[in-house]
Formats: sequence, C-alpha cells, structure tokens
Amino acid sequence: MLLAFAARKQSLFSLVWRDQLDFLEPAYAINEALSSECVSSLSTDAWPGTRLIGHKATVNVYNLSPSAVELLGCPGRLFAWRAPRLPEDLAFYVAPDRPWLGSIAHESDAFLYADAIDVAEVCAHVPGFELAAG
Repeated sequence: MLLAFAARKQSLFSLVWRDQLDFLEPAYAINEALSSECVSSLSTDAWPGTRLIGHKATVNVYNLSPSAVELLGCPGRLFAWRAPRLPEDLAFYVAPDRPWLGSIAHESDAFLYADAIDVAEVCAHVPGFELAAG
C-alpha cells in the first residue's frame, strides 16, 4: 500500500550504496534494472536519517515508474532494503532534495517529513501505517 500511495503522489525515490560494503548479486541486479529511471547520483556522507562519519555512499534518486514500483515491492517490506543483499534505506521524495519518507532499514526505523507530506493523508491511505512520537 505504501508503494501504491507513493506512485499516486508521483514520488521520486532513493536507494543507498555505502562505499565500504560489498554488495551481493541481487543488489547489482536491482541497480541494472533501475538504471534507466535514475535521475541523479550523489557521493555523500548523508541522506534522510543518516550521517556517516569517515565514509561515503552513493545515493541514487529514481523516478517511481510502474516497473520501479513492481521491483520495489519484491522484498515485501520497507525494512528489507538492507545491505549486502540489497541497497539500503529506501526513501521517497516530492522533489529531488525534499524527502517525504525516510528509512533506516537496519534499525527498522522509518519517518515522515511533515513539511513535505500530509501525515494524515499517508495514515488514511496506507493501512497499518503507525506513527510513534519521535
């Protein structure tokens, strides 16, 4: 349901490739499958919810096309986006530099940016989406 909501909002999304990690074949297959949807690629030490110290990562931002929605649904849950099997920390954006949802998959943590999205609308359209004070 989250993916369907993001698609209706014509969102962009990002995935993270930390430089110090060795990824497995499924991650490289995803990179290849999404290559035509990539709108930007940035080497950085920060992305929604994370700031690295002494390391860098590549954050790729993509168009959320129908084929991308299908691919993003394959792992079955938001927190499955974890290295080394997959790239990390799926996030959705209203513009390339304005996220509305971020995640830290290895911590099973996700968060909304209330200045970028109507939180009540997300809760109304994504069954089971629960908010906790943070």
